[in-house]
Amino acid sequence: MKLKLIPLLIAACCSCTHTVSIDTLPEDFSTEVYTPSHATGFRLLACDSDSTLLALEVYRPDTMRIAIPRGGFAQLLCMSSTYVGALTTLGADNRIVAVSGKQYLTNRRVAERAAEVGYEGAMDYETLLAAKPDLALIYGVGGESALAAKLAELSVPYVYISDFEEQSPIGRAEWMVALGALAGVDGTERFEQIRQAYRPVADSTAAVMINAPYSGSWFIPGRDNYMSQLLRDAGARLTAPQPAGYESRPIDREQALPALEQADYWLNPGQAETMEQVRALVPQAKFGGSVWNQTPDFYESGASRPDLVLEELQKIFSSSAPDSMRYFKRIR
Repeated sequence: MKLKLIPLLIAACCSCTHTVSIDTLPEDFSTEVYTPSHATGFRLLACDSDSTLLALEVYRPDTMRIAIPRGGFAQLLCMSSTYVGALTTLGADNRIVAVSGKQYLTNRRVAERAAEVGYEGAMDYETLLAAKPDLALIYGVGGESALAAKLAELSVPYVYISDFEEQSPIGRAEWMVALGALAGVDGTERFEQIRQAYRPVADSTAAVMINAPYSGSWFIPGRDNYMSQLLRDAGARLTAPQPAGYESRPIDREQALPALEQADYWLNPGQAETMEQVRALVPQAKFGGSVWNQTPDFYESGASRPDLVLEELQKIFSSSAPDSMRYFKRIR
């Protein structure tokens, strides 16, 4: 269903624009206007007495709703670069006034304009307040964020955006509909274009090893993991043994080295940028294939553009990729 997103007047159903729990939000917001087809963490609701009034309901790490003002929130704080990527994909990045980790952003417009507020545990609250965000987009890993309590204390509205918990590449991209609604943009048509452009291949034949040792452990994504699904859809099979589920788990070198030797492609070997650095990571490794690393934009806009990520992976596995692309670059 395409969502017709019309600016809202909060006073009709709710007296303020702060995040509230599902138990205390006015019951007038009960009509579903957008239920995701692939994502599992949100839905959009309309007010029964005025269908132009919308609220976003999210489920993780806790069920919450937030009412959306007319035209969306004008000044957004993004605590994750994936939020920047989604808003950029929708042409709404001009609403971002503050970010966490601006030095890593590939969107130079946002990096030059937005305030840097730091990271959870090392926040610059003075800068945050000076940026005057009318909504903070935050995340919680394994539970609620400690930042939420401080934002509430400072009277800064917030909402959890848990796109990273979606293991389906299309489901992760679908969060652009939620982010678009918050920014006053209808993201449903853009999402549908991306969904249709995501074209998996039928066979998984390319032999691939992934990651590199980290603190003595070599982590391999579970079979249901986001990255595992991307690789399968691109026509690849991991040579390393994979755990069930979606969580990444370590394997020992006795398992990793033979898996690497069997692979034709090696993806994401940590921070390595040259083959000399790759060999230093695993000096005893025997590997004769091509090595590719993810670019910073993989972590920014890649979640919103799985169609482009998949296309690049398919080029890599068909040996038709140039050395440098938007989301992957070859290490030589």
